[in-house]
Amino acid sequence: MAAPSPDLTAALATLRSRWGAAAPGFTGERGSSRFAGDRFAGEVIGALATVPVESPDADPERGPAGSPAIDRSIDHDRVHSTGFAELDAILGPGGLPRGMGLAVRGEVSSGRTTLALRLVAAAQAAGSIVAWLDLAAALDPVEAVARGVKPEWLVVLTPADPEEGLAIAGALLAGRAVDLLVIDLPIEARRAKASSGKASSGKASSGKERSGKASSGKETSVTGARFGDRLGRLAALARRAGISLVVLEPPSGRSGSLDGAIGEATGIRLELSRRSWIRLGRDVVGQRTEVVVARNRAGPPGRRATLRILYADGGERDACLRHPELLAEATSEPRLVQLAGAQGAARRARKARPRRARERTSRT
Repeated sequence: MAAPSPDLTAALATLRSRWGAAAPGFTGERGSSRFAGDRFAGEVIGALATVPVESPDADPERGPAGSPAIDRSIDHDRVHSTGFAELDAILGPGGLPRGMGLAVRGEVSSGRTTLALRLVAAAQAAGSIVAWLDLAAALDPVEAVARGVKPEWLVVLTPADPEEGLAIAGALLAGRAVDLLVIDLPIEARRAKASSGKASSGKASSGKERSGKASSGKETSVTGARFGDRLGRLAALARRAGISLVVLEPPSGRSGSLDGAIGEATGIRLELSRRSWIRLGRDVVGQRTEVVVARNRAGPPGRRATLRILYADGGERDACLRHPELLAEATSEPRLVQLAGAQGAARRARKARPRRARERTSRT
């Protein structure tokens, strides 16, 4: 008589302890109406039963179809794999230790989001439940699926403001409903400060309206001391629950209070910078990103690794990406970026031309 795999049994038991009657159950138990002969029906049912059922042709080294490969050399009970073997190797214990916070810093197009999505996909493949607090409103489900994320098992939080988001995240951590929490911070440090200044200096608005705008700016901004204090308490709650916290820092506009709060909330900080583009002919199909371990409480800091990031997964439609000999690297910007820069320079030159002409005529 075939029985469910130990991994499936353990996963169902974990979900049952967290979600109670809403958790999925296995219908192939003896006495079930779906039990036939000496075989289990192999069907998982329940309000949350969206996990793919193991099929006979599934690869045991990859888990469910489409999911990233599971590295059997990593103790997933102790660490979360980042999805990049070269990065796991320089973090000391072989990945992100469970219960330790991770801060990821980098400018636009440095690979911050890709690294976070690969980490989420690897955690899901190892059986973890992940929540994504999308304060930046930047999560692209298409990109997430392309990185191997299972959207049906990803808890996405899109709150009205950061305060509400941290409150929901705190409830998840207090109930130990997730194993990994990702917080994507918005780029609003200087913008929020500027908008609050404009609101306070407006002549047409009444005093009541000005105070309302100023108070709402404090509540929604992630730069104040209040937000940093809430983030610190959230990190402490995650450490006590043994849940890993991943913070995607905003590319620019960080304030001192926010930077200090992130440093207190996380034990590892990674700094990412793009070094080159990967081209297939004239098309840009990926990039190489250098990762520096700026701070590491679980191992030695200062280590470096280079990640090769492709924008597609090398499936049937882009099978040529599986042939490294067809790919070339270039440090220059893609042609569209160069063209945009040239057009911007031309516009600035046209605007400056009449001013110079007026200056010449005034001098004469």
